[in-house]
Amino acid sequence: MSLKSAFDPRSNSLNAIRLGLALLVMVSHSWALGGAGAEPELGGANLGTWAVFGFFGISGYLITRSRLSGHSVRQFYRARFLRLFPGFLVCLLAVAFVFAPLSRLWDPAGSFSILDQLGYILRNILLYPPFLGQYDIGSTLSAVPFTDVWNGPLWTLFWEASCYVLVGLAASLLPRRVLGPLMAATLVIASVATLAAEQNPVVPLLITRTLPMLAAFAGGAVMFLYDEKFIRRWAVPGAVGILILSVLTQTATTLAPLPFTYLLFVLSAIIPLQQVGSRFDVSYGVYIYGWPVQQVVALIAGDGLPVWVFVALSVAGTVPLAYLSCRYVEQPALAFKNGRAAATVLAAGGKNRTR
Repeated sequence: MSLKSAFDPRSNSLNAIRLGLALLVMVSHSWALGGAGAEPELGGANLGTWAVFGFFGISGYLITRSRLSGHSVRQFYRARFLRLFPGFLVCLLAVAFVFAPLSRLWDPAGSFSILDQLGYILRNILLYPPFLGQYDIGSTLSAVPFTDVWNGPLWTLFWEASCYVLVGLAASLLPRRVLGPLMAATLVIASVATLAAEQNPVVPLLITRTLPMLAAFAGGAVMFLYDEKFIRRWAVPGAVGILILSVLTQTATTLAPLPFTYLLFVLSAIIPLQQVGSRFDVSYGVYIYGWPVQQVVALIAGDGLPVWVFVALSVAGTVPLAYLSCRYVEQPALAFKNGRAAATVLAAGGKNRTR
């Protein structure tokens, strides 16, 4: 059975898997944010990095599928904008004007001005662009183990949006028979460049962290463009074998993105969790609110909290915000994705499967 025949875009467990990946990011960050030490690693990549591989790989498949589904370029970019930006913007505002002021209840020495808050909004408004983005707000968060960073994970959104733009342009300018080899070449080049960059201490950290995400996204696109060639009887053991090799050789950032993404899609077709997130997909909200909630937990609890207690408190504080973001920001925004028809479907409880 091929991936194309096994994966049903209308009935799968990808929402549950993405929620699991978002929670895995929070679990991974709990060590650093809670003062428990370095994040756990597997194959040379921490757990949060593995989760980001999954996010980018899934997006690569779904976004390429969306672009080639017959919608216009304008519809494609509007849908992508509405999926990412409204929730992101509200999160920026919440951090600047709610989280930062509240943090002074537990850290009175922390201070900020309206210019600090506005700077945080304006410098990050383009999805945390590199070299311009601002992570701190005044001197708040000076009393936590991971200082001066209010929302670390959001730097990945700029690169995800960049992948959306590149796929949209490539699909507009190139025939599908060329797009497949181009994505395959991007996957190989990004993977090889990752290995070379990690061996060279002169290469900036931004490059070594970004290349694997590009490889993961390209790998997801390759999976869609060649989905009939991913036959489960050989692709599954092959993917498992490559993952084991990547762990044993500490080369997960180079070898893992494509096989990891493929196995996530196989799981999405097998595990019976189709109802998770079918009405309220909170995975994006968990991803964008997890870190600031964890910083507040660190402010309140201080050092020494057992890591799994820290995780439990963080999840308990994040999930309600993620639900509010989904219900009152993301879903109303997505109602405009396809005009009035989408608004009608959404009001009736329609499902959205593509991130």
